[in-house]
Amino acid sequence: MKVNQRISISIFLIIFLLVLANGGIFTIGTLGVFAQNTDSAPKTVPRIVLAELFAQETCTSCPTAEFCLEDLAWEYGTSKFILVQEHLWGDGYDTLETNARYDWYVGDGKKGTPDLFIDGLTKRLQGLSCDCVEGNYECYKDAIDEELARPSLLEISASKTPHPDPLPQGAREELEQSPQEKMEEEREDNQEVEEAKGEDKEGELIDENVLNRIIEGIVKNISGTPLKDLAVCGMVGKEGDEPGLYFYIRDIFPFQNMPPLLPGAAFSFKFVPEISLTPESEIDEEKETLHLVVFVQNTVTKEVLQALYVE
Repeated sequence: MKVNQRISISIFLIIFLLVLANGGIFTIGTLGVFAQNTDSAPKTVPRIVLAELFAQETCTSCPTAEFCLEDLAWEYGTSKFILVQEHLWGDGYDTLETNARYDWYVGDGKKGTPDLFIDGLTKRLQGLSCDCVEGNYECYKDAIDEELARPSLLEISASKTPHPDPLPQGAREELEQSPQEKMEEEREDNQEVEEAKGEDKEGELIDENVLNRIIEGIVKNISGTPLKDLAVCGMVGKEGDEPGLYFYIRDIFPFQNMPPLLPGAAFSFKFVPEISLTPESEIDEEKETLHLVVFVQNTVTKEVLQALYVE
């Protein structure tokens, strides 16, 4: 082959490789040419820390923990830190789900309140670190900041949409009632109807429908490694005026197990809460405000990888 032909071929190959590199198909490095998928480049998403405070109404140490953590929740905001309070052992604010979740965390281990789980079993702080409020505040803050500094492996997006078939008010409760309870409730309803006869329109009984909300969203693996043993979950909490009722849980969704997620893969989920999620703009001043959080948890290590407060 003539020298000129060799030079022409070499120049052509160089130009061809440069064009491909500029198009993102190849990267030319010091060690050679490597295939590159620009769509799978790791994405940076801030971590949102989920703190679960298990408390009990008669616990004498719980008010200190509640005060410090509620103050930190206001300081950080829900874009960085989400605090939920899960009551236990029949104190009037607990549920079957909150008690079951605590048992799932602790098992046969030591139980007692206050018991704080930061991003699941990533960090557990049981009891108080000291007798002073300031010392506990700093202890909680250091633990939260340590978690915030960790990179997030997942991205969660979610929204609330109206339920297509609003359920009659109390329909969910009727599913769990015994026949005797249903008969007693029917007698009470009939009595109320009789008492309401003759009243003006303002006093008439109204058959209301509960306009619930469907929670729909997507979980995406934004890391460079496959992830497994994951499940998406969520909680609905009420906001009370008293300390310890900042965001106390009333409903916990069942786990939705996710298949192994390869880098860049996504999983869609949907929840229908057991209690009505009325938009905050439609809530009367006398009614309680409801809050919603969804999160992804490893069901083996019980570590929470990412959380999201749903507006």
